[in-house]
Amino acid sequence: MEVMRVFGLLRWSVSGKENLPPRPQGMVLVVNHIQWHDIPFIGWALPLSHRPWWLAKVEIVNSVFGWWFRMMHVIPVRRGQRDIQAIDRAADAARSGKVVIIFPEGTRSHDGRLLQGRGGTARIALRAGVPIVPMAITGTQKSVWFSKRHITIGTPYYPEVRGTDGNLDKIPAPEMARLTNEIMLKIAASLPTEYHGFYTEMMQEQSAQQTNQGQSA
Repeated sequence: MEVMRVFGLLRWSVSGKENLPPRPQGMVLVVNHIQWHDIPFIGWALPLSHRPWWLAKVEIVNSVFGWWFRMMHVIPVRRGQRDIQAIDRAADAARSGKVVIIFPEGTRSHDGRLLQGRGGTARIALRAGVPIVPMAITGTQKSVWFSKRHITIGTPYYPEVRGTDGNLDKIPAPEMARLTNEIMLKIAASLPTEYHGFYTEMMQEQSAQQTNQGQSA
């Protein structure tokens, strides 16, 4: 990804680099996905010490540009199904100290508004025993050359599973949904309100709860 740093001449900015866990700690970075050029933007934003591995749909890896994606350490994912092999490979990579990037929406939003997150991301971090680092991108729905864009790196956290007795292979669907919502809400927290999309109501409820807790403290 060093080549991508040429794009530092563009109107790109990043905040929160201090939140990245130090290397050689493995980690899972979760990012909202707007357009294809999110990828070079993320590559530019991360330090060289955090050169990432990526989860991407298998069609990309098998395309005419597949050689390039393989050079980027892409782990292919079969969308529309629970790809156990991809989950295991990603967990193994993170456990061995790699930085693994996942787009939990599973596809591009195009307009910057969050789509519903898909399961699997939390499972990877749990199996690997590594922190999740939420990241939020704004501006990539516009021209790649002339628009301002920003990426915010949030505070890392370790997901916690409830009511499974530690069996990570049998996480109930409601609990997986809670873990996925937790990830997406942490991404949304670094986005402008108009981009909360699917999570607008949840963010409003979360804000109201925090206000009530503050008043009762």
